Amino acid sequence: MVNDLLSIFIPHIILILTIIIQVILGMFRTHSMVFKYKDINIRISNIVSIVGIIFAITGVLISSGDYAGLNYSIVVTRDVKALSLLVLICGLTTIFLNTNLLRGNRSGCYKYHILLLTGLLGSICALGANDFLTLFISLETLTFALYFLIAFPKGYPSKEAGFKYLIINAVSIAFFLFGVSYMLGLTSSLNFSELTHVFESEHNGIIYTIASIMIFAGLGMKLAIFPFANWVIDVYAGSESSVLNYLSTIPKIVVMGVLVRLLSGVISYSAEVYAVILLLGIITALWANIYAIKENNVKKILGCSSAANAGYMIVVMSIFSEFAASAVIFYLICYIFMNMGIFAYINMMEPEYKLLSVDKLSFCNSNVSKVSFVICCLGLAGLPATSGFVGKIFLLYSLTQSGLVFLPVTLILLLLFTIAIYYYIKLARGIIPKSAEHKSYSLYQSLNTFSRPVLYIMAIITVLIGIIPFNLIARCILLF
Repeated sequence: MVNDLLSIFIPHIILILTIIIQVILGMFRTHSMVFKYKDINIRISNIVSIVGIIFAITGVLISSGDYAGLNYSIVVTRDVKALSLLVLICGLTTIFLNTNLLRGNRSGCYKYHILLLTGLLGSICALGANDFLTLFISLETLTFALYFLIAFPKGYPSKEAGFKYLIINAVSIAFFLFGVSYMLGLTSSLNFSELTHVFESEHNGIIYTIASIMIFAGLGMKLAIFPFANWVIDVYAGSESSVLNYLSTIPKIVVMGVLVRLLSGVISYSAEVYAVILLLGIITALWANIYAIKENNVKKILGCSSAANAGYMIVVMSIFSEFAASAVIFYLICYIFMNMGIFAYINMMEPEYKLLSVDKLSFCNSNVSKVSFVICCLGLAGLPATSGFVGKIFLLYSLTQSGLVFLPVTLILLLLFTIAIYYYIKLARGIIPKSAEHKSYSLYQSLNTFSRPVLYIMAIITVLIGIIPFNLIARCILLF
């Protein structure tokens, strides 16, 4: 029993120890050291977090599978391990993109890493949670870290973005807890397994439906699901690119993983819930795509893209089946890698252009970086020979496998994909200089030397998955 629990909690223990090390290092940092040794503190804090996350990834790979412990409040399954691995990879990538941010706030480098690692710890705890109490505490651990990470850069825009994210999450907590309280009142339990056993064996009334919809709404706000989607525009516009790399990937992985589990049991016994999820997914994607078409700020466009892609996945999850869940996980993986490539390119431009518009994307003199950026954009657009194309085909195929009744939904989703192509192509075309006399910004002058490797790796992964996707698809199907 003890050995099994230790095996389960290896990545958690490693992250906690890494946080403790960062706290100790921060205690010994003095004000004079910040300026005397300049970037040494940044390098030390980065190395400690990188080593800690690599060990945590190893811990996930060797941890026990298909295990439930602590009175079934924690479970470890194949999908939990896969998503935990993806979360840690996103956290690792964020560290490689943070140099610009930390050089603007040298005195806070250890605080930054403590927040980042705390968010990762909350994320992998949420993915393995099997009761609402554990899930709530884990999600709030992640969200608490995000408040301060968003507000970490100096200046008013980041503070405004952090405050707006705080307000919207306060509302989401209220919805989520109201739904959970109704579930507790109906069953006297918060455990997912016990709740599923109760609801599958009895008729469920209006209170159950309301509770399920409120739980979904509370989680959906974190994905920027309509009608609580407008925050994503302002928060993305005011956040730094490495923080956005974190914000646009890790909460999405966590919430999607949680929804997959809830829709396979706890909130799956009401047709009205699925109808609401389907409707909100379509409206979210439509709103985000229309807003992005008229927008010229790159970060706001990517905020719309985040909401739209969440909408696509929510639409497919509304039919819930194991095959649809596999399609959603595969598409999520593809989206994460393409998205990280986009933010790596923006990270190179950010030291020069804090408010990056589409027409400034060409102010980079590396053709290799421009091509890599275009590949990631075309992947998000869903064009052939990219992972985005395969991912969208897989989503559509999972809908058609559910019967003719979902044919209209398939056509609607195809139409939404087509609309989205316009603004992704607009981003890709942004690398073309508009005139002979344009300012050229050398990426070799960028403070962050790791942005280019991250961008290149993500572009290569986007192409590789697009050309040979079958092994990854098979692994996603085997998760369920």
